[in-house]
Amino acid sequence: MQKQPQIGGAPHGAWWRSPIFFRIVTAALVLIVIAGALFLSYSWVRQIESAHSTASTTITNATDGAAVWVHDTQQTAPTFTVASPGDVQIAVDPLFQGYYKQHNGATSLGAPLTTAFPISQGWVQFFVSGALLLPMPQQGAPGTRTPADQQIAQLLSTGLRDAGTGIVRLPLIQSLLTVGSQVPIGGSGSHLTYVDLRNATNPDLMVPDPGTGSSTSVPASDSHQNVFIAGGTRGGKVVGHLVPAVIWDYISRPANSPDGWQNDFGSPLTEALSFTINQNGSVHQMLVQVFWRDTLLVDAGVQGTSSQPTITTLDTGLAYLRTLGPPSPALGSTSSVWALGDTALLNAPGSNTATAHVGQDFPLALSGDAAWSAGELWYHVTWQAPKTSGDGWVPAKAVTFTSPGKVPGWASFDLLSPDLAQYLADDDDNVGVVVYDFTRQRYYTYNMDGRFIMGSSMKVAIMLTFLNMTEREGREPTDDETCLLTAMIEHSDNNAASAFFFGYPYALCGDDFEPIGGAQGVTHFMNQIGISGLDPDQDAWGYSTVSPLVMVHLLTSLQDGKVLTQQDRALALNLMENIESDQQVGVGDTAPPGATVAMKDGWLQAEGPDGPETGPWAMNSSGIVTLGKETYIISVYTIGNNTLQDGQAIARHVCSAVASALI
Repeated sequence: MQKQPQIGGAPHGAWWRSPIFFRIVTAALVLIVIAGALFLSYSWVRQIESAHSTASTTITNATDGAAVWVHDTQQTAPTFTVASPGDVQIAVDPLFQGYYKQHNGATSLGAPLTTAFPISQGWVQFFVSGALLLPMPQQGAPGTRTPADQQIAQLLSTGLRDAGTGIVRLPLIQSLLTVGSQVPIGGSGSHLTYVDLRNATNPDLMVPDPGTGSSTSVPASDSHQNVFIAGGTRGGKVVGHLVPAVIWDYISRPANSPDGWQNDFGSPLTEALSFTINQNGSVHQMLVQVFWRDTLLVDAGVQGTSSQPTITTLDTGLAYLRTLGPPSPALGSTSSVWALGDTALLNAPGSNTATAHVGQDFPLALSGDAAWSAGELWYHVTWQAPKTSGDGWVPAKAVTFTSPGKVPGWASFDLLSPDLAQYLADDDDNVGVVVYDFTRQRYYTYNMDGRFIMGSSMKVAIMLTFLNMTEREGREPTDDETCLLTAMIEHSDNNAASAFFFGYPYALCGDDFEPIGGAQGVTHFMNQIGISGLDPDQDAWGYSTVSPLVMVHLLTSLQDGKVLTQQDRALALNLMENIESDQQVGVGDTAPPGATVAMKDGWLQAEGPDGPETGPWAMNSSGIVTLGKETYIISVYTIGNNTLQDGQAIARHVCSAVASALI
């Protein structure tokens, strides 16, 4: 047996309830000798309680803080539903990631049960075996303070504050003892509850100092002896609790107590209590010991085996939420959140009816309402598009309060135009549309990564590749090359495009031109500007494929000056703004009156069962539309059309609806 010096009372700030001085009028305590024995029967606890009812005239003066529960009788049944960590994948919030990693959170705290959310005292996140709180003033505050809110306020004074970050690890065990949680210890197969743990904290159950010497040295971490920790006095003699060697070894490890066991766990409040549970038909020998800030659970495995014990922190986070529920969110009605990915906004928390869909980094405004559904937190939010607005409920795990900065937000077309969204859904995967509201930095998408045949829209990529080539050569296009560019873009001359792509002769413009090197040249240019997803066909440039999103990225690079010199950008845009009228289907013939449109269409008939140009039609229209201070970039691609006119009708409908919704 090894001895520890008396800990001078509970950890700093432990008297979070008024000190209770009491006189025991019951009989003498049965002194429990547990040296060398890890596992006692659960009846031991009942025997202690029975023995405690006999008369006694000895007073125990507790210095470990346990006296605060002496007269507590409240009991609370679990009523709150908590989502299982396996069912709801939640990440450790960035606010707590550093602390979680530094303090071995995967072992000491376990998996997150909730997202981090604002409460009156700051930001809190619950884990299976605990909770972390970062004190911070909040804009909003809950109206009615719930028992959970009251307990959090009290736990702040006894929690362990990290000096570097200010994060407080909340000692949830204290609240569970105070309210007398009836959650079973160790799982549903257990008959031991937090009420029993509270009874075991009675200072009269402290055991006398075994009297093994007066040494005050700290035992070695590899000690095989039980350790006595002083917790008070009785009749002028030291009393306290014995920590079994297996538990002492655990709390002495720096990985488990990076700030020292006195800080991370605090004084023991009970003896190590033995009990059994039935798991999957097997009886397990268990041991539980309560400390001021945490509780350890030892599982020796199946009864009668010699397997090594497994030690874990008790699932106090889970028990706290089940018993008291979460504290009330404090939300300011003017706060903003941003979507973390594709997210449906629902008409009610946990429902199956979506009002709209947002994507990565789309901004949402909090309405101030929050709700819990099936153990998951939901926020009521509102959204805005240029001419529409709406609201919905979003799971807290799907949004962040941290601004992503000046990056575009993404959404589906049901935010921009519900009617257009339904129209696109009816066409299934035969159409793909991406609109980039250049003015507001918002993307609206449908089937944005679908693969489509480019047709003449490939001529934009050929033009930009050529101009980039002349810039690298330090020269301007020759007259013949300018003639080829004009024929290829304004008149959509396929032979001019083949001259640039393959180096074929083109008599109408002369032979003083330099080809781009085919598919390899286009690919090199795309890699140079950081755009992937345009796959040039080395044998037939018209059969190159692209997604609507990639085409919008390419046009956006041209619009905001990320490619080419100012002179060459002006040349490219001028050519695209002067497309022949019969080539302006879609973006061009539906643009708002007075708008400047730089565009390029493309179409071709695929090979069918009866030979070339007997199959379905592919048709697309892409462009940059500017009216006053408003600019948007759009790309519409279609395939599988029975006729060219069918594809053109789709392009016109989509482009017209977008123009009406944005400008």
